[in-house]
Amino acid sequence: MEDNELDINSLIEKYEHMRVLGRKIYFDADEFAMLAEYYNAEGDNEEAEELINEGLKMHPGSPELMLMKAKTLVYSEMYQDALDYMEHISDDGEVDLALLRIESLLHLTKHADADQLINSTLKQELPIDDLYFFITELGYMFNDVDLFDRAISFLEESMKINDTNSDAIVDLAYAYEMKGNLEKAIEYNNLLLDIDPYSYDGWVNIGKLYSMNEQHDKAVDAFDFALTINEDDVNVLKMKALSLYLNDNLQGAIVLFEDCLQKAPDDESIYDSLLEAYSAMEQYDKMMDLIDKREAALGSKGIMAKRAFVHINKDDYEQAKEIFFLIPEDERETLDYFMLEGELAFHDEDFAGAETAYMKAALASEGNEDVLDRLANISVAQEKFEQAAGYLEELLEIAPDFPTAKSRLAFIRFEIGSKEPFDQIMEQFSDQELRDLLNLITGSENNDFSDYNREKILVRLNEARENRVLFKNIKY
Repeated sequence: MEDNELDINSLIEKYEHMRVLGRKIYFDADEFAMLAEYYNAEGDNEEAEELINEGLKMHPGSPELMLMKAKTLVYSEMYQDALDYMEHISDDGEVDLALLRIESLLHLTKHADADQLINSTLKQELPIDDLYFFITELGYMFNDVDLFDRAISFLEESMKINDTNSDAIVDLAYAYEMKGNLEKAIEYNNLLLDIDPYSYDGWVNIGKLYSMNEQHDKAVDAFDFALTINEDDVNVLKMKALSLYLNDNLQGAIVLFEDCLQKAPDDESIYDSLLEAYSAMEQYDKMMDLIDKREAALGSKGIMAKRAFVHINKDDYEQAKEIFFLIPEDERETLDYFMLEGELAFHDEDFAGAETAYMKAALASEGNEDVLDRLANISVAQEKFEQAAGYLEELLEIAPDFPTAKSRLAFIRFEIGSKEPFDQIMEQFSDQELRDLLNLITGSENNDFSDYNREKILVRLNEARENRVLFKNIKY
């Protein structure tokens, strides 16, 4: 055992003994600091704070204890108090003090002041260890305040000095993920796994990233690696099942979701996922059995609406309607209730009633893809084409790959006949998607237009749009 370990252990023993006896505690400033650091590391922040305050009563000018006091104020998110307190600490160019000031300024959104302090600190000829510590900590701080570009620039600079710091790599992967650059996030996560091939968190995180990047095969492999390290983690099993589902392996997903349900029968999300998978496979009896199991495990709230939806999936609208009218009063202000109300009204061609119900659903669940999709359909049914286009544009902003949304928007723009918005939606189509659209619009099922380049397809589509406008003008 090293001397400093002996020192801290005997110091702790002495402190604990004096505390038990209720005696007045006398220590040097550096001893108070050592004790406070020990209790901080143990997670006992209250004890640490008490030691710092007690130490400052005895040694009011101690720079070490004052710095620790400033740290406690920052950790407690008392940023203005921390800045005010740090005015009384002599600034001898210490990196620790600069970082505490910068952190406080960033959280108070005083970005110009923070930048000034960053630049003045970087202009000092810092030893390489201090420089590395400074820029790495800045990277973490900028991530904390969601300034991901700045975080990336500092963390990538720090990687030039040391490219094996796992914490810095994790933060870089996170910053790129938050910016939506999944390829770079995956690249850094792979670097983390090169350093530690048995990192459970590393495999789980890269599995999530692959899934978000629609590389579902790789996501499944990553989750399998994680599960070899911890085979009973239900959350990872759920994510693997979801990746299988998104990769069109519905049967594999169902088997895994059923396994998850046995391990965690009280997990509401598993019932929802399994219900969706059964629905996609049109296994309606299994859906009803699962709803019964859910009711037994979690109670009856929301169960009737779920049963009604199964009947809608089976095209048994009369049975769905009977159940709908029996839904208890206290469950009639929910998303499921409004969507069920909208679906039944739409089936009865009560489009105004359906629209009202789905508007209530939109308020209950802002940005819900399925609600926007249904509102677009209802608007088309009422020939409110501009309104339908608005819903589809909002839907495509949230979910660019939502099935059929792009082609439906193109048809609506075609129906409206206005050139500019029509051209804008055309820009979002690949060449092959444009050929398919031209086929649909012209009814030329046997012509794949494979010899048409993009420009020629667009000319033909615009001709069709103009002819449609002319036709509408003559008709009306």
